[in-house]
Amino acid sequence: MINELETRVSKLELLTKRLGESSQITNEVVTELTTELSGIVKEQIKEEMITREREIESNVITSVSTTIESKIKETLDERGLSKTDADRLTKARYKRMRELLGNSKSDEYKLFIPFYQGVMRNGYLKKFDVMRYADIDPSQFKEALEFIQNFNITDRSWCIEALHNNYRNNEFSNNKLVHAYERYFGINVA
Repeated sequence: MINELETRVSKLELLTKRLGESSQITNEVVTELTTELSGIVKEQIKEEMITREREIESNVITSVSTTIESKIKETLDERGLSKTDADRLTKARYKRMRELLGNSKSDEYKLFIPFYQGVMRNGYLKKFDVMRYADIDPSQFKEALEFIQNFNITDRSWCIEALHNNYRNNEFSNNKLVHAYERYFGINVA
């Protein structure tokens, strides 16, 4: 019986030894697999992070460029015409006033310019639905230029009546206008 017990114990020791070796091999395999899987997972995560970073960068660039483009468009819309075109409208207005009223130093020009400018301005602002001459859409530039070039007051009797009232009521803003009025209408003051 002792022999049998010794045999069994020795088998148990051998099995325990093999189990120990087996678990050591298992641990080594598991460690190796874990290390390899960790490297693979790290690579996948790195690739996904780079892809995601590029997507985010692309979205940000698209969003920012869209915002910038809309801001530029809004700014240009608010501004209306370019400086060059706005200057061309101004020159056309001055030229048209000289065509209608003569030299800027003439009595007719001095007396009637406020009326002509007011009527032109009101008509222009109403026609183009803007607050300033240069606020029109650039596509309307030619139409605005034509409006200015064709502008005229066909019946200026109301202007003359207003001038007479200003003279009678002594409402001219300065003596130069009083003298221009007297010369224009041939009033001799002694």
